Amino acid sequence: MLAELKKYKELIYFLVHKEVRIRYRNSLLGFFWSLLEPLGLMIIYTIVFALILKLSRGIDNYPLYILSGLIPWVFFNDTLKKSMQSLSRNASLIKKIYFPREIFPFTTLIANVVANFLPAMLLVIALALILQPGEISWFKMLFAPGIVLLQAVFTFGLSLVLSVLNVFYRDVEFISNLVLRGWMYLSPIIYPLSFVPEEYFNFYVLNPMAVIVSLYHDLFYSNLQTVPTWSIFYVIVFSIIQLFVAMLIFKRLNRRVGEVI
Repeated sequence: MLAELKKYKELIYFLVHKEVRIRYRNSLLGFFWSLLEPLGLMIIYTIVFALILKLSRGIDNYPLYILSGLIPWVFFNDTLKKSMQSLSRNASLIKKIYFPREIFPFTTLIANVVANFLPAMLLVIALALILQPGEISWFKMLFAPGIVLLQAVFTFGLSLVLSVLNVFYRDVEFISNLVLRGWMYLSPIIYPLSFVPEEYFNFYVLNPMAVIVSLYHDLFYSNLQTVPTWSIFYVIVFSIIQLFVAMLIFKRLNRRVGEVI
């Protein structure tokens, strides 16, 4: 599949550019929304979960903790939601000419990385330098590209499956929105791993996003409970297998997409 996508790199570039441009068209603040949205959510969650519900005990600089977990979750959530609609949204183009339809969820992923995720992560690093000067481990930052790649592989696999299933069953979109809401609270975004009861901990870290979000937290915090090493290898293997299975499902269902769409 990667070899096929490489043949269409000019089309991928065009579609990524188009998606980024359309996303902020007719918006006064434009690109800055990729920074303002997570900042706004950070403020809301800090007020609710730190000041009212007191979930911030044991966590220094709780707004930084929220933001460093929220950014990867927003990237994951937005990519899945946009990918689900990527085939149906480009129905006219699909009917006109043939090219690998995997391009649509792939360009959605890349556009989200470029336009939202990377600028927002730079914001997190800037906030960490302000709130925790001298405490950032630049050695740990060397692992950041690997964490981003791991999340991208996991997200792309899910995006492939959901995008093609949504063509055949529109219920997929509604079910996914509900699942994603629950999934967020089953990941350590607003609370630390230490809040998870010990008897459920090993089951909890079977959630790939719980492990991935914790890895992002670990880039900025050294005094929090981290996920066990076995769970990291589990997520790596799971993500790779999931991607290959997703490619097979997409290839099998892709033959009928043109008829149904």
